[in-house]
Amino acid sequence: MSTTELKIPFPSERLDALRFFMEKKDQTIEQELKDYLNKTYERMVPLNVREYVESRLELETTQEQTAETQSTPAPRERQPRASRRQREQAATEAPSAPEAQSEAETPAEEEAQGMTMRM
Repeated sequence: MSTTELKIPFPSERLDALRFFMEKKDQTIEQELKDYLNKTYERMVPLNVREYVESRLELETTQEQTAETQSTPAPRERQPRASRRQREQAATEAPSAPEAQSEAETPAEEEAQGMTMRM
């Protein structure tokens, strides 16, 4: 749904005062104006025209959602997470000899790769 930004001139001093007192009531000028425009729309636009406009908006929203789902790749299936025992078995099966590790790894990198606790 496209939107249009409305700009209207209003004296700065009055705007500052309005914001000050609206903040005390946890209100915003933007929300008040939106509410007023919606009420004016409902009062001025005939019901059958509003129904038509709403149906167009719903159709547009549905089309956008359909386009998003078609452009978004399907989620990959999640593999079940290995149990603790499976992870421990995999760790013991992996070579633990120092020569199996690359020379580029530092002790800090070894710690960052996994949380293995041995006693």
